[in-house]
Amino acid sequence: MLFRKIYFVVFVLLLAIFSACQSDKNMTAATTRVVIISTNDIHAQIDHFPKFATFLKQIRAENPHVLLVDGGDRFSGNVYVDNAKEKGKPMFDLMGKLGYDVATLGNHEFDYGEAALNKRISASSFPVICANMQTKGTSLQQPDPYRIIEKAGIRFCFLGLIGTNAVTHIPATNPDNVKDITFRYYKTAAFENRKLKNQCDVFIGLTHIGFVGDSLLAIAMPELDVIIGGHSHTLIEGPLRINNVLVSQTGSNLKYAGVTYLDFKGKKLVNKTYKAVKLDTFAEDAEIKAMVREICNRPEFKEKIGTTSKGLKYKENVANMVTDAMSEAADCDFAFYNSGGVRYNSIPAGDITRETIYRIEPFNNYIVKHRLTLNEMKRLILNRFNGLKNQENRRIDLFVSKGRYTILKNEEGEGVDVVFVDKNGNKLKDPEQEFTVGLSNYVNSTYDFIGKGKGENTHIPIVEAMEKFVQTQGDVNNQERRTFINKK
Repeated sequence: MLFRKIYFVVFVLLLAIFSACQSDKNMTAATTRVVIISTNDIHAQIDHFPKFATFLKQIRAENPHVLLVDGGDRFSGNVYVDNAKEKGKPMFDLMGKLGYDVATLGNHEFDYGEAALNKRISASSFPVICANMQTKGTSLQQPDPYRIIEKAGIRFCFLGLIGTNAVTHIPATNPDNVKDITFRYYKTAAFENRKLKNQCDVFIGLTHIGFVGDSLLAIAMPELDVIIGGHSHTLIEGPLRINNVLVSQTGSNLKYAGVTYLDFKGKKLVNKTYKAVKLDTFAEDAEIKAMVREICNRPEFKEKIGTTSKGLKYKENVANMVTDAMSEAADCDFAFYNSGGVRYNSIPAGDITRETIYRIEPFNNYIVKHRLTLNEMKRLILNRFNGLKNQENRRIDLFVSKGRYTILKNEEGEGVDVVFVDKNGNKLKDPEQEFTVGLSNYVNSTYDFIGKGKGENTHIPIVEAMEKFVQTQGDVNNQERRTFINKK
């Protein structure tokens, strides 16, 4: 697996180097330039919109022909967007104000459920496209697979694609949110739309499949002129050509914007290049700043609910607070919460507000209870650990309450056993001993273990469990480490 990955990376780099050599040889006297401004994986970071607006105004003042596009994942990451009266609406309002032309779907667009997403798409001032999903029989309107936009007399075709899990065949969201939607492999849908090349002057993949997926698509589908991507949070700072397809992505959280320059003689594309622009040096646009201030005018989220006199310096410290809160709220022996669900990696010393709690867990997950044996808890942890096929990427994924555990690895880096110690320091030995275990509904639905998709729904939101826990504790200062990896 490692050899194959290295081979693929080398292959992509060679293609990129070869393509780069072709970049400017046709550029002599281009008569028309079209600029595409791109964003991806904004994750509701609306505080960055005022600076982005200033940058956008500058680009539009300097260039008469500008398109503005987004590569998905607009939701999940800001308390005021994720908990708005109409979930997600502030993001679409801001994007509409800035004049987006087209966007694709990301996996986090489904975090609020079908009905909420349908409201946002139906009311959107810009089209949201996706070629590899079928919504028949659901409350979600079927998005168009592509959109052709004319700018300066040149026809640009944007093809929308979303990535899916190779096993579950759905995007990375709670399965309950997409249970009636059918998704297809992105390449299958892309190949079916190759004919679009004949209907436009520029063929662009607007994708949410990650950098590796974009690289594979560029190799397999040279009909594309440009791929504007998302999902992997990869920051591509300068022009990268793979199989002569210009591939871009701007990291995440609207820290950068992508600028793709396309030069034409008549309607023929003769040069293409790209750069990422860091936005932190731009002044804030007053009008957009006022919009953001109004969106954030929610006094209830500023309310202090506790303190941390020492601060929670690391992600595991924050996660410990989450799992401890779950255990207390649902009366569990142990609770587990996934690393990707912790969206606030540290909390500085000082007040803990309600906003802090919602920033940690923006997904509105709730607690599901199970009765699991020691062996079954071990399998839950090991299945997830070993599911990361590349051993360099293997890491602790599940944080724990009321105890600690150590994953034991063999020489190949595979997890082979888990040593559990309870809160009193006693090693757990009986493989058939049963425990009450709390999980988030996301882990319950997506992780591979004997109780997958089952368990008792407590109907206790994790944010409410955290709020009560912090209020009860008063001062939260759990600095201990509870998860470890060692060689056997």
